[in-house]
Amino acid sequence: MISPTVERIQLAPGFWSSLRRLGIEARDIARQAQLPTSLIQQPSFTIEPYFAIWQAYSDLIGDVGTAIVKLATAFETAHYPPSALSTFHARDYREALTRMSRYKQLCLTDYPNFTCRKC
Repeated sequence: MISPTVERIQLAPGFWSSLRRLGIEARDIARQAQLPTSLIQQPSFTIEPYFAIWQAYSDLIGDVGTAIVKLATAFETAHYPPSALSTFHARDYREALTRMSRYKQLCLTDYPNFTCRKC
């Protein structure tokens, strides 16, 4: 079975507003990632710019752990996508991933099908 490829990736709707709360503007991310500002304004990205955005954010904060905590605290729960909200009621990490995958399978027709094997 050949898995479908993901050509475009969307950032959560509250991502940019969360960065602004941390004092980081989209243009700062674009500059650090060496991406055109017009690309940052798009709703979805190919894989290379997507990872460049996350690397730029991490570089601007300075520490990956600190970057994760700061973004998680700045991100308003009202902006969380429903797939992320479904994970909050999971017993463990495996169940959280299963819930997110299940939600996306129900809502997106072209989402790749993942199965979880117990170790």
